[in-house]
Amino acid sequence: MDEGSRRNKRKMNQYRKKVLITGVSGFIGRALCEKFLKIYSIIGIDNNITDEIQNVTLDFSDITDYENTSKFINIQKPDIIVHCAGIAHQKIGSIDFDQYFSVNSNATESLAKAAIKANPDAHFIFLSSISVYGEDNIKGSVPEDNVCIPSSDYALSKLDAEKRLVKLYDSGLLKKIDILRLAPVYDSEWSLNLDRRVFAPKKIAYLKFGSGEQKMSAVFRQNLVDFIEYRLDQEKDKATDSAFCNIFNVCDKEPYKFKEIITVFKESDYQPNRMVLNVSLAFVWTATRLAGLVFRNKRQWLHSCYDKLACSLVFDNKRMLGTGFKHRYSLKSVFLGK
Repeated sequence: MDEGSRRNKRKMNQYRKKVLITGVSGFIGRALCEKFLKIYSIIGIDNNITDEIQNVTLDFSDITDYENTSKFINIQKPDIIVHCAGIAHQKIGSIDFDQYFSVNSNATESLAKAAIKANPDAHFIFLSSISVYGEDNIKGSVPEDNVCIPSSDYALSKLDAEKRLVKLYDSGLLKKIDILRLAPVYDSEWSLNLDRRVFAPKKIAYLKFGSGEQKMSAVFRQNLVDFIEYRLDQEKDKATDSAFCNIFNVCDKEPYKFKEIITVFKESDYQPNRMVLNVSLAFVWTATRLAGLVFRNKRQWLHSCYDKLACSLVFDNKRMLGTGFKHRYSLKSVFLGK
């Protein structure tokens, strides 16, 4: 590359927007990083980086370390923050209420405040979860204005983080917010959120609960990444610099029946071809109620496990589609190339 080309490249980079991705080495953060590197200048925060990430300015702080993360943000002054980091839903007893709130809620507010201080016009994108709705009062296709009745500490912490961000917006401090309530995220090589609905332990067999006609919303990782890119392009192309606070249910275009997931998995090269065992929903109901008697402090969450297997959990993505976004992938295209 000659000197003129290098000068042009440096000049172009000066005008590239700077995107901060928290949890940059995680399942979603890594995919965002790979997608955005050619478009934006990427900076990242992650305290669990196990391999090198090329062309990214990194901070290895824990997001609960407000002093260090705020210093990093103040130096870098990102235009966009995509907040992926947090504690995902864990096994009963492995994470307590205070830990969930420290990481998922308190740290989210701290990051937002640091972003405001560094760049008052920053666009803050928060990856929340459809678990904030809970499993009670779920009927039909659930829209964003549905009442939220979270049934786990994880879901409570995500909803609390949302409320803190909205409060910052209402106070006029945080001007641009997208809250993305993610359906269970999957990929061809990491499908745990789907596996839980259709597999026996160790994947020794497929389990069809009841009729298998129950439906669930889910989102392929690349559809999520594409939607975030689409939202950023939308705001970049706007002539005005108006404030906004959006909440989107983020799902694939259509929900999937449990028996459809089993069929696709059995035909794919990514999952084993196992026998299908029929499981009575009455058995699942009894098992979750007995477990609730033993683990009384987790009774609500255990009862919700029955709802996830016995009932359809479908979330309305009309607001997402209303932006003009077009999904490129579905369960069949991901696993079967169709």
